Amino acid sequence: MTPKQHLAYFWSFYKWLILAAAVVTALGIYLLYTACSEKECALSVMLIDCHTDVGQEQMEQELLQALELDAKNYRVQVQNNLMFAETNSGSYAMTSLSRFLSDLGSEKLDVCAMTEQDFLTYEASGTFLDLRDCFSKEELAALEEFTVIGEDGKIPGLWTASLPVMEQYGCYEEGRKGAVGIVYNTRHLEAAKQYLLFLAGIQ
Repeated sequence: MTPKQHLAYFWSFYKWLILAAAVVTALGIYLLYTACSEKECALSVMLIDCHTDVGQEQMEQELLQALELDAKNYRVQVQNNLMFAETNSGSYAMTSLSRFLSDLGSEKLDVCAMTEQDFLTYEASGTFLDLRDCFSKEELAALEEFTVIGEDGKIPGLWTASLPVMEQYGCYEEGRKGAVGIVYNTRHLEAAKQYLLFLAGIQ
């Protein structure tokens, strides 16, 4: 048989195996490239029931700058379209709740803001860290005007009402008092602390 005939014979019997191997190889290369090029998430934030005209992308860009992170290597996530209340769709509220609980349980969430009633409900179940264990005495003194103080002296978060950045975004206005805190199982504590200081206009 000539080389051309050998090649034709080989192809006719093994073409599907070759094609399958090529597909698997291409898929492997793609997954490897995706894994290597995926940016590390430096902070994940949820602003629940936050009525604002400021888009998620703008908030994320400003947060990247505040944290002084290189956008080529890091990303942040700010979800500001989730609603527990004040929505005409019960299914949307359930979807928002499911997303919150899912991200909380899988340790994807770092910081969360809610309306006062929801915040205090989740605070009672231990959802938020005591900021006394996170910040120095000097930092707590700078944040004193914003702090939420529990009956036991615990500081689970900050009231959003007069936080400069929250005022700029227009979140929790018109009688919707809110609070923001660091969740108990955050994997990015330092970035979460910097975010609260950013909201308070403290750099």
